Amino acid sequence: MAEKIKRRQYPIVDRELQYKLFALILIYGVIIVLFFGVSLFVPDILDMMNEQLSLEVRAAAAAKILSYHSKVWPTAIALVCLIGIHSVRIFHRFIGPLYVFRLAFDKLRGGDLSFRVKLREKDYLHKEEGAFNEMIEGLKEKWESAHHNLTDALESLGSLERAVTRVSGWRDVDQQLLDKQRGYLEALADNIQYFNVKGEMNQERDMVRRSQNEKQVMKERIK
Repeated sequence: MAEKIKRRQYPIVDRELQYKLFALILIYGVIIVLFFGVSLFVPDILDMMNEQLSLEVRAAAAAKILSYHSKVWPTAIALVCLIGIHSVRIFHRFIGPLYVFRLAFDKLRGGDLSFRVKLREKDYLHKEEGAFNEMIEGLKEKWESAHHNLTDALESLGSLERAVTRVSGWRDVDQQLLDKQRGYLEALADNIQYFNVKGEMNQERDMVRRSQNEKQVMKERIK
């Protein structure tokens, strides 16, 4: 996610969304051209159809209409095409970041907290980029805090189990309570394993494995 993203010529990132926006711009362009054509041609058309005017005036209006046809429409069509092409480029500065955010959501849904969103310099949504990265950084800090607290809790429970084996009058029901607490912590460790921060998922697995080994050793000592 952090690697440099190269800009391609006229890229299609989200085909459905980009084509919809492109069609919308073309429709707006055609509507503007039609209104422009109506305001430009209608007065002369009315003059040409007005039988009360002289033939010279009506002929001049007809000549003006023909002149407009040869000059206005090619320019208008070229303008609409240029606006449409330019709009695709502009929309990509929105759609490109949206595509990057989709990839980020997939990574986050998979439990990966090691990535950061990096947009291109000319892309839009840089404020959202900063807010998203701050959110990931906050989640990472909370994950690390939970990781350390869980490690301390398992080590503390292991020390307690080792200590109580030397206490006289230790009952099976007491051992069951300790096993129950260890089960809760191991279940919490399994949930934390879902998130991965720079390969620390393996550390979580090792921690749970050591906890289970200690549990087995304590049972053998009690026997």
